Order: sequence, then C-alpha cells, then structure tokens
Amino acid sequence: MISVLLPTRGRPEALADSIDSLLDNASNQAEVEILLAVDPDESGAYALHDFSPGVHTWVAPQRFGYARLHEYINFLASKAQGEWLMLWNDDARMQTPGWDKIICSHAADSLPQEVLWPLVNHDAGGNLFPVWPKWWADVMGYVSLSPNNDVWVSEIGRRLGVEARVPVQVFHDRADITGGHNDQTFAEGRALMMRGNDSAYDSQVNRVERSRAVRIIRSRMTAERQSR
Repeated sequence: MISVLLPTRGRPEALADSIDSLLDNASNQAEVEILLAVDPDESGAYALHDFSPGVHTWVAPQRFGYARLHEYINFLASKAQGEWLMLWNDDARMQTPGWDKIICSHAADSLPQEVLWPLVNHDAGGNLFPVWPKWWADVMGYVSLSPNNDVWVSEIGRRLGVEARVPVQVFHDRADITGGHNDQTFAEGRALMMRGNDSAYDSQVNRVERSRAVRIIRSRMTAERQSR
C-alpha cells in the first residue's frame, strides 16, 4: 500500500481534483491511502466534500502553517498504514494510469529500498513528491524536522545512494516551488521563502540529526541485506 501524505489549506476544490487524479489513475484504489491534514478553522469546508473511503482527514490541533509544515507530515506518517509514503500537493495532478502499480513494482525489486522520484512536468528548482519506505519514519519517529520535507528525504536518500526515477508523470500546477496561485496559501508560502526557510533546514541541530538518520537507516539496511 502507498500512503499519500497531503496537508492542504484554502483549496478544497483543487484538493478534490487532485485526489480524483490519484484514485482515478490507480490500478487498485484499495492499495492507495490518502491522509489529509487540515487546519481547525477550515475543517468544515473539507467535510462538505464526498471523498473516497480511502481518504482520511486529520484536523490539526492548531494552525501550524508553512513554517511548521513538517508537523503535519510527521503526524500523518505516524498514522499511515502503507509500506510506502508519498508526499503530495493539493495543486498536483497524477497523469499516469497505473501509477501505483508502477511504483510498487519498482519498489519490490529495489534492494536496498529506495527513495523514488516520479517525473514532474517542469523543473521547479527543488525536489517534489518523493516516495520512500515507511520504516524510515518508523525507526526515526518522524519524517523531517524542517518544512523542507522533500529536501530532507532527498538528502538522506542521496547520502545512502538509494535514489531512483520512476516513469510516473505528475502535472504540478505551480510556476515555482512557492506556488502559482493568487491566494492566501500562496502568499504565506511566498513570505516564508522570502525569509529563507533553508536557515531552519541547515541549522546545526538538523544537520546532526540528518547524519544520525543516515547512520541508523544504513545500519538497518545492512542488517536486512545480511539476513537475506
């Protein structure tokens, strides 16, 4: 099963289209779990939408915002049932039929297990939509300690030497990594990027923690190889 981690704000209609693109193009909808994180002041808007039984909504205890985006992701990952986690956006659209089968088939053949990267329709200047083993989050107790969730996962995969592209095409409805919508969600993301959220990513504490994650995950991978 693939568990899709999807924080969302201010875009219930776009979200519905995004979810439809995932489910309509899935080979087996029962093997796709979509976990939404919404803010308490918007929970009513999302309750109005008739989502699939495979879509589960978590209402955060407070609005964390972009600066604490990882807190949404970390909670959703802790509740995920799939063997694989996938970051997703409410302004992204899946375009490849059978995308879930493609990812799971590739994942089943990978040893050690990899961070997989679907193909995106443009060069956004950053990393987007990684798919990676849930056990990484299980052994660490989190996905990321920075709002740069995709970069965090990417760095660990790169340092472990376990990144791969998969032929799954995604349309991302953004002009850049901060967003292409003229709405409050876009404005908040733009403000954070202008302040430079990389400063949190590159803090001494986070650099040490990523190194620790690499050591722990590599040790687990080595033990699994030796047991086979």
